[in-house]
Amino acid sequence: MQQGFKCTLVEAPQRDPWKRMGYLPRLLRLAMSQDVLYVQKRLFPKRLLSLVKQINPHIVFDLDDAIYLRTRLRHRLDAMLRAASVVVAGNDRLATYATQFNEQVIVIPTVVDTDLCQLPCGARHPGDKRVVIGWIGSDPNRGDLAPMRPVLDWLSEHYDDEIVLRTVGRRPLEMETKLQLEFVPWTLQGSRAALQQFDIGIMPLDDTEWNRGKCGLKLIQYMAVGTPAVASPVGVNRDIVGDGETGYLAETTQEWSDRLACLIGDEALRLRMGHAGRRRVEQRYSVKSALPLLVGVLKSAAASGRGGSP
Repeated sequence: MQQGFKCTLVEAPQRDPWKRMGYLPRLLRLAMSQDVLYVQKRLFPKRLLSLVKQINPHIVFDLDDAIYLRTRLRHRLDAMLRAASVVVAGNDRLATYATQFNEQVIVIPTVVDTDLCQLPCGARHPGDKRVVIGWIGSDPNRGDLAPMRPVLDWLSEHYDDEIVLRTVGRRPLEMETKLQLEFVPWTLQGSRAALQQFDIGIMPLDDTEWNRGKCGLKLIQYMAVGTPAVASPVGVNRDIVGDGETGYLAETTQEWSDRLACLIGDEALRLRMGHAGRRRVEQRYSVKSALPLLVGVLKSAAASGRGGSP
């Protein structure tokens, strides 16, 4: 409301068929009553998209994953991109794809609310002298952490019980390693507290087309709470992490081991990089930094609404 906007949220049910029956009339009522429709993670069938666009052509479509790589979704995605007044892309790679179908594309990176994601007050984990290496995400068993096994085993051999890998997600990490593993079930409030306890945050990624389209939320979350990050040099990770400034980029097993060892052994370095990371988030990846861009997008969409045919 501070910017003169009032938002109404309509969530699309994923699996419940009865709730899905009630979604369509709610969506159409929303289209009739709002000045702008901001669509996230929804790809409408052709007939529904055509109907919604006839009712309200002022559509902003938010693209934050490389879903164009999923063949079965590409037709709907391309139609959404054509129909939108403005497309908001989470990074340059996604924007490049979107501009094939729409001239009005703007890059707004993934951001966090720095009023909620804050530096910890005092020690990160009082009474626990271990160095906490952290990872946050929906499921640590999807494969991103698999290449880390030799690194984790090396850390276990060299540091024994001096470090722990703590994952925050829906389920614990299922990996055979000698390194101490801890699991924190994800909740909105609990995840913020867990992030503040990380001494080092990690984001390993295989260099795939899908991962090149990721928007780096993990890294932004780590840096927002003053935690230095070590990440694979894939996609926007290269832009988010200031290598040697806010953390490190690491590609090989040796590089991962060396960079983590450097941070594990130097608390002052962790503190210095952590504060640099926090400043970087405030300047580039915060709600406050992105808000003027988003306000401009919404005003532009409300004024034009000239997306192409679906």
